[in-house]
This record gives sequence, C-alpha cells and structure tokens, in this order.
Amino acid sequence: MATKEIKTADPMIDPLTGEFQVLGPDQTFKSVTAKISDIVLTPKTALGWFAVFSVGGAVATLVLVAVTWLFLKGVGIWAITQPVAWGFAIINFVWWIGIGHAGTLISAILLLFKQGWRNSINRFAEAMTIFAVVCAGLFPLIHVGRPWLAYWLFPYPNTMNVWPQFRSPLLWDVFAVSTYASISIIFWYLGMVPDFGTLRDRATWPFAK
Repeated sequence: MATKEIKTADPMIDPLTGEFQVLGPDQTFKSVTAKISDIVLTPKTALGWFAVFSVGGAVATLVLVAVTWLFLKGVGIWAITQPVAWGFAIINFVWWIGIGHAGTLISAILLLFKQGWRNSINRFAEAMTIFAVVCAGLFPLIHVGRPWLAYWLFPYPNTMNVWPQFRSPLLWDVFAVSTYASISIIFWYLGMVPDFGTLRDRATWPFAK
C-alpha cells in the first residue's frame, strides 16, 4: 500500500502571501526601521570610521597633489603627444563610465524582473552610478589642460561669438556625462524619497528635519 508523501511547511515562507519572509523571526518592520535610522541619526560615530576616513582623506590628498602637478606641468606628463591624443585620460574615463553602467544595469534588471526586494539594492546601485559618473566627468575636465575655461565646452551666447565644435568627441562626452548624471540623480532621489521621509519623521534636530 503506497503512502502519501507529506511535505512539511517551510518556516521561511509566509503562509498568507506564499512569499519568502524578508524579516527574521525576532524582527518587525518597526524594529528594522529604527535600527537603520539610528545609524544616521545617532550622533555617536565609531572610531573605526574615523580611521577609514583618514585613509580615504590621505588618498584624496595624493590625488589633489597629482592633479595640481598636472596643471602646473601640463598634460604632457601623461605622455600625450602625436599620435596619442587621450591615453591615460580616456582609459580612466571609459573605466568609470563602465562602473556607472554596471549600477544602471543592476537597477534595470531588478526592475524588469519585478523583484520586490530590489529597493535597497537599487539605492546602492544608483549611488554607485552617481559617484562613478562624477569620477568619469573629471577626466575630460582635466584633459583640456585649463579646467577654468571648461565652460567654453557648453553652447552659450557670449561676446566672442565662439561656439563649441559639435563634431568633437570631447563635446560629446560633456553632453553624455551631464545627461547621465542628471538621470542617475533623479532615479536615486526618487528611490530615496521614502527613506528621507522616515528620517524626517524620526529626527529630533530641527536642521535634520
């Protein structure tokens, strides 16, 4: 006589919705919200954070020194000469744009597959995209050699009647990075609106609200 196989219920599946539970057995949405909000709103900062911040500041200082030396000596220290027109600058520009595309791709895939748990990943991916685009935008700016005149790359009415060369790839980079950065900031901000509202409601400092 055959016996019917009895399947045990999975404790990680919500019996009401049939979906996997995203919270632990001892957690609620309120407790998770409070724990995450306290990270931002609590004035106490771990000493380890200051140590990592100091290392990052030291690296950023080296970047500032290198860029200052570049402006003083010219982009020739990058070995930019004929027939090499971009070299070091274009390599880093494309690399950072690739990192930005990776963040956009992650968000797009999760949205297309309608994953309910995508919100936290989307925020991280869009933030990564924004930082990558900012880093990428620095290299065309540095490549011109005189960044204080970089506004000449934008088409605007001026007394010299000088317009940018629209057939130049350098100008394409300006419009591409500007558009990419604007759209990424909008996507990131829209995803963060609920979080900003939660932090506003829990904040006690008037300036934080």
